[in-house]
Amino acid sequence: MIVRPLEPRDVDAVVARVKERLSDDARRNPLLSSDFSEEHFSRALTDAMDQTWVLDDAGRVMGHLYGALLESTEYGNGVWIGPDGVSFEDTDQLAALYATAGTAWIEKGALEQYAWVFDDPSDTTPWYELGFARMHVRGVLSLSEERPHRLPPGYSLRRGGPDDPELALVIDGVLDEAQRQGPSFAISFEHTSRAAELLEALEDDEVHYYVVEHSGVGVAQCLTFPLESRRGSFDHTLHVSAVAVTPEHEHRGVALALIDHALNDAFAAGFRFVETNWRVTNRRASNFWVRYGFRPTYVRLHRTIGSG
Repeated sequence: MIVRPLEPRDVDAVVARVKERLSDDARRNPLLSSDFSEEHFSRALTDAMDQTWVLDDAGRVMGHLYGALLESTEYGNGVWIGPDGVSFEDTDQLAALYATAGTAWIEKGALEQYAWVFDDPSDTTPWYELGFARMHVRGVLSLSEERPHRLPPGYSLRRGGPDDPELALVIDGVLDEAQRQGPSFAISFEHTSRAAELLEALEDDEVHYYVVEHSGVGVAQCLTFPLESRRGSFDHTLHVSAVAVTPEHEHRGVALALIDHALNDAFAAGFRFVETNWRVTNRRASNFWVRYGFRPTYVRLHRTIGSG
């Protein structure tokens, strides 16, 4: 077998492999969508011909690997591999593809490497063998009814907006501080552009910003917005992010009532699925979302080149 760049004659074979792989993911986890446009993906592959590698066994495509090169203030100069960006039959095949693709990525300065992988040992173990580790989990919840929790006495909830950037930054800082503590130890994690990002979000008509107040002071928040189309996600899916409660108001049911309220609004608006991500080392967040009913679908794996 050899690893070589994708050629026009390979496109149909790669499309077929990706369609089969995504269908298998959806079969194993009903919270994943198997919707897949062969025509759209074929065009995308053709546009990324010089960024995609295939494993060739005497003219037969046995696997492929594509990673998007992106530079982020939050995640560094890196490469991102989606659920549709890879196919292989065993660890040695993945290793061969990664050895070639990884060399090209490193030459372009992409030392942070990320892959969204179906969250099952049979899928993640080959990546562990190549030095990747679990970073974030994507959780999904099906919306089928209204949620029952109400805020405890003394608390109120309102919709925020563009006039709340300072409050949003303060409460968002609570989440950052939690990530810096053990066992996450995200001590180098910096939101250098967070203020601009939050202001942009608060000014977006599709973003809903919810604030819980106590004695007129904001003590908890979350953001929700419609999820753009992406592999594995259903249409009419809402994304929940930036959920945080100030320490002195934790363990009072505030977060439960806040999320319930946001999801009841989403259900009334026609959303039928909700997604969120959490850092695997943030055990409190992981336990909260799983207890709430979110179920893992994909896990984001990460490797920093040169770290070991």
